[in-house]
Amino acid sequence: MVYQPPTGARDLLPLDVAQKIWIEKRLQQVFHRWGYHQIITSTLERMDTLMAGGAIESSAIFQLQGVGEEALGLRSELTASIARTVATRILAGTNLAALPARLFYNANVFCRASEDSHSTRHEFYQAGVELLGVGGTLADAEILLLVMDCLASLGLSGPDIPRCQLLLGEAGLTRSLLSVFPEGLRGPVRDALAKLDRLALEAMPLTPDQQRHALLLMDLRGKPGWVLEKVKQLDLNAQQQQQVAQLKALVDLLQTTQDLGDSLVLDLSLIRTFDYYTGVVFEVVVQGQVMGQGGAL
Repeated sequence: MVYQPPTGARDLLPLDVAQKIWIEKRLQQVFHRWGYHQIITSTLERMDTLMAGGAIESSAIFQLQGVGEEALGLRSELTASIARTVATRILAGTNLAALPARLFYNANVFCRASEDSHSTRHEFYQAGVELLGVGGTLADAEILLLVMDCLASLGLSGPDIPRCQLLLGEAGLTRSLLSVFPEGLRGPVRDALAKLDRLALEAMPLTPDQQRHALLLMDLRGKPGWVLEKVKQLDLNAQQQQQVAQLKALVDLLQTTQDLGDSLVLDLSLIRTFDYYTGVVFEVVVQGQVMGQGGAL
């Protein structure tokens, strides 16, 4: 008999469970207050659903063999599962009256740790929301303000916790700014930006102008006003100028709606290593730990 749990798994003892329930209840109160309703999706999904939109590599998924040789996997995140449920169940028969849909989840997810990860955990617990059928500045602001409400409810933000930061980026704008690089190097440059790996950027076979542009992208983070002024100095096309204007409108709306002080940080190097989010992306960092993240598709 093996007495230890599998590598990457853990057991929750009574105190752990009590803490988990305490967090879940407070988050659920916030979600209900904002008009979101709970959804529970299957732990098992088809592999093509899990990998839709390039959300995750197949190597990160715990795969199983289904009936009839159907490839299945344990869910590694909830967005793809919720999108499938909405498309096949809620919007069946083009029931557009069901939109916008405000849904929240609280579930465990499974993801293989990457080779360069310091963590060996494979099972995680996530709580989050999905706002479907509506977009734009107001939708982005709703999600971000809801996130800050969650942090306040858990006692993770406020004047006594100065190291709480909301990092805000724009995936579509950042990707378009990568177009100056040779096609074969855009992926490596994007990965280096996502990992804030300056040494990797400096080692790439880029021209001096390209390397300056890459390092500028990495440094485009700080106070929103300063970052926006730096971006406006770039040679932007019409679409990029519109993205910058929309980002400024979002920042202005957030700052006038809630006193975020120095906690709001604009970070245009904030980009995922997969083509999943196409608009606003964000991370919540509390005392150096990433407590939440997400974005607009």
